[in-house]
Amino acid sequence: MRGISLMLLVLALSLLAIFYIDAPTALWINANLLSYAPFRAYTHNLPSHLFWVVLIGSTFSFSFYFYLRWLGDHSPRRDFFLLLGIVLPVAFVVKHLLKLGFGRVSVRLWVSNPDAHQMQWFQIGKRWYDAFPSGHMVVFMTVFMALWQFYPRWRNVYFMGALLLAFALVATNYHYVSDVIAGTYIGMLVYWVTRWAVLRERKCG
Repeated sequence: MRGISLMLLVLALSLLAIFYIDAPTALWINANLLSYAPFRAYTHNLPSHLFWVVLIGSTFSFSFYFYLRWLGDHSPRRDFFLLLGIVLPVAFVVKHLLKLGFGRVSVRLWVSNPDAHQMQWFQIGKRWYDAFPSGHMVVFMTVFMALWQFYPRWRNVYFMGALLLAFALVATNYHYVSDVIAGTYIGMLVYWVTRWAVLRERKCG
């Protein structure tokens, strides 16, 4: 029941942002923050290394998992590395498919061309139509959630990290507010589903 309530809340917040918050926020940031030349120049074309982050993170996680397995370690950290190794590529694939399905115009293209259609459904390889949801939020939320569950001592740090990432994505006009809201929820959902499947399979095995 709580899961359905959360889903409905996220849906309501995302729709609210799409219709009333996204455009004014993007225009304000473009007129104020991005009007500052050094900030605009620094954030103009930031490279996205998300694929490499996922690949390296997953590889290291599996390496640690198999090393701990070889040692006969049955501590929770073994489950942590196994889960992280699986959930990172899963999150990457999910965000890619959702971006493909929604085909939402990027913030920066829309700001320079407000007449551009917001959605170009199921666009394959069409640049600038990959805003929704935020892939960085989807992927990194799985990491934050894993850390939150397995290493709860530093939860304040994980919360601040997620908050700063969300702020940076919006403040640089790389994502709309609704992209970040949806990406956060999807990342959490991917984590919980993957965690249930992976750890359930281990217990059954």
